Order: sequence, then C-alpha cells, then structure tokens
Amino acid sequence: MKKHIRLGLLALGASFPCWLSATPSYGLPGHSVNEVKTWMQGHPTLRADSREGLRVHRADIPSRRFTFQASVFPVGGFQRSEEDDLWTSSSRRRDLTTVRREEFILVNYDEQVTLANLEESLRTLYGPDIYADYRRAQTVYGYGADAASTPIQGEVRLGQVYAYWVELTSDANGVTTVGKLNVLLPEDVDRLQNHLQRQESVR
Repeated sequence: MKKHIRLGLLALGASFPCWLSATPSYGLPGHSVNEVKTWMQGHPTLRADSREGLRVHRADIPSRRFTFQASVFPVGGFQRSEEDDLWTSSSRRRDLTTVRREEFILVNYDEQVTLANLEESLRTLYGPDIYADYRRAQTVYGYGADAASTPIQGEVRLGQVYAYWVELTSDANGVTTVGKLNVLLPEDVDRLQNHLQRQESVR
C-alpha cells in the first residue's frame, strides 16, 4: 500500500535562503549537460562558474547553506533491478549527455527548514510554470509519517511535466535542519520509489 505524508501541515517559518532571486527556468531535466551548465552560469541565484560545472554551493554564514546539483544519473544509478527493465538498452545506459534530475538542498541550523522554504525556492529557481506543475502533482509515495521517532520524512509527487521528490531531515531535538527537493524525469519515478523502499527496509 502506498503511504502518504502530510508535509503541508509542517510549521511554516521565515523565508530561506536570503540570497535567492527570481528567474525563469531554462535548464531543466531532459536538457543537455551543456544547456544546463549555461543556464546555471546565467542564473542570478546559482551564478555557477566554469570550474563548478553542475554543482554549486553557497553559504552566507556556516550555519545557513544552499547546494544545487544537476546529474545525468537517476536516483540509485543505472543499476538494473529484477523488477525493472527500463535500462535494458545499452545506448540509454551510456547516455551521459542528458541531465535526468536536479536537486537543491537547504541547510539551516538557525531556523527550522520548512516545506514552504523548499516550495518558495523551487518557484524562485524554476519559475511559476514548474511551480504550478509541482502544486498540481499527485503524491505517489510517502515515507516517515507513521513513526514519530524517524528523523526523515519525504514524499514523491508526479506532475504532468516532471516528478518531484521532497525530503526533510530533523536533528536529535526534532528540529528540521535539512530540506531537499529533486526535480526529475517522470520515467524515473518507479526507479526512485524502488530505491526509497530499499532504503526503508534497511533502516
């Protein structure tokens, strides 16, 4: 049975991070590595230089950090599982020229990271169209909601354009200090769900 998590009921806090500024989206999953690099270099928030490639890390102070990374690999890599024949094509397996997912991570040890922080960052990074797709997306998998003691809670949403993986991690005091959000190709949702199920089974 698919589980669902009520991330929307988490407490809403102050906006984060302070250095985000608005911009439209042109470097999304499905685009080439070169297209995404160019977008990242021209993005007023990311401002990647040629040495940073597909990963940027920003911090205004050590306790408040923002990391963005694009990847040509799906979550869990290209390894084929018994129930998954998606990557039987050797040409698809060797495709390292197309970005498959993009992830940003917020770390804040001064104020709690909230779902609202992640959603506002998504809208800032990718613009209103992707944000609207995220808001319309249906939750297809959730984890961490049934056990009050678990430090990790997350969900996978499937939209009409992209899929979205949201995860919040709390410290020993129950304060959410880390949040991450992935934008990925819809065809990788089953692989992501299998990856998360395997992770849950070993916790």
